[in-house]
Amino acid sequence: MAGRFELYFDGEKRYRFRLTGDDGATLVTSEPYSDKPTAVAGINGIRDCASTALISDLTDGDEYE
Repeated sequence: MAGRFELYFDGEKRYRFRLTGDDGATLVTSEPYSDKPTAVAGINGIRDCASTALISDLTDGDEYE
């Protein structure tokens, strides 16, 4: 899955980004950023850590397995 990061303005003219899947579905939406370089740094932070991030299962039990 390649996905795509989309950088955009929200309704209050602040920068945000979203990660969309190959099917166009939004997977992640960022917090608001006041400037573009900080928003781009947020994208790069996600890129850097997502592929090596661990999964923490915080569910209580295995009722859905």
